[in-house]
Amino acid sequence: MTEMGRPLQGSSLLSPPPRVHTGKCQNCGYPLELYEMDVKQSMKVMRCDHCGLLHYYKKDIVGKWRLQRATKYELVR
Repeated sequence: MTEMGRPLQGSSLLSPPPRVHTGKCQNCGYPLELYEMDVKQSMKVMRCDHCGLLHYYKKDIVGKWRLQRATKYELVR
């Protein structure tokens, strides 16, 4: 219990923020989740949970995210 008498479990401070999906997969149509973000190069990588396809987005001159390419994720040793 906190000082105000409320349990912390119901508090919004402890719950994780909701995932924001900004697009759909080019392959299967499932929503994408943020995989990696590079602020310096204005690039982000979104990953499909269903098929594992990586979608590479880049900011254009207007400030909108544009899809550059979609590739399958492969492990490189």
